[in-house]
Amino acid sequence: MTSSTPAKSYNAGRRIRFLAVGIVAVGALYTGGWYYLANMLETRVATNIAGFKEKGINAACENASASGYPFRLGLNCSSVAWVDQAKSVSVSAGAFRSAAQVYAPFHIVSEIDGPAKVDVPGMMPLDLNWENLKSSVRLDKPIPQRLSIEGRNVVVNQRAPDGGTATPLATMKDGQLHFRTTTPAMDVALSFSNLKFADNVVYNQPLPELTGSADIQLANGFALLGKTERDITVLRGQSGTLRKVDLALPDGSGIAISGPFSIADDGRISGDFKVTLRNPESVANTVKTVLPGQDKIISSVVQAMAFVPRDASGAPTLPVTVKNGKMSVGFISIGRLPSL
Repeated sequence: MTSSTPAKSYNAGRRIRFLAVGIVAVGALYTGGWYYLANMLETRVATNIAGFKEKGINAACENASASGYPFRLGLNCSSVAWVDQAKSVSVSAGAFRSAAQVYAPFHIVSEIDGPAKVDVPGMMPLDLNWENLKSSVRLDKPIPQRLSIEGRNVVVNQRAPDGGTATPLATMKDGQLHFRTTTPAMDVALSFSNLKFADNVVYNQPLPELTGSADIQLANGFALLGKTERDITVLRGQSGTLRKVDLALPDGSGIAISGPFSIADDGRISGDFKVTLRNPESVANTVKTVLPGQDKIISSVVQAMAFVPRDASGAPTLPVTVKNGKMSVGFISIGRLPSL
């Protein structure tokens, strides 16, 4: 009786060879496809930069090159810049790196190096630096679905116009900013820790380090993208909800605000808010140092807080109504908010 072992060995060997050839062929096709897409990316960047230049915008991505093989595809630049002379806007920064996983091409993460120079009309020229600054964006049409920016050890200086010594403005240990769109609404969330302003920035008075967070929904935040304003007046005509806005001092005292709001076309604010003070005496002492001469009013507010309801933690919570900028607690007027 003849043995089938040689035939089986031959078939197994042939299958292994076919498998090896197949793997090499797939690898070659994948590699060719990756480099084809990388070339397309570099070409698209060059084309877009040329298109911006035709519109009077000098955009720069120096030494642009694709990277990330084999599982990522991204763009690297040794430095980046954006100069719109018509709008007098100029921004420049250091090296830029971005990447997206091949299996998730619409989720792009990026990182940029400092320092950065920022010139915007109506704002002092700024120099910024940081230890780490990164972003994450999930692309969608017509606008990104999500956008997140995170920074660590950020330093902000006012640039001297003659190239002299810069003036310190603020430092921040950590900060995050998140946007999420659910057309037409937009959710905005931010947080920061150890934010310290220079002593001459706010009313020329020293401020303690601040830690804060905000969770805000804009009912028609999508409309902001079509507006040309470059300051806070862009919020006119908006409405939404302050889910929670919190500001804390180093000793844990602070203030939290929540409630629905609307902003009229003339910038006047209306809303129904809950204002919670943690350790009102400590908050009052800080406000007194920032607003000297207002001791009597501030002390009166603190005394009144002793008679208002308290939340689950025991902090006094005050219902504040704002109508066209006029603030009141019940029938008692307590001041006016400035128009945006």
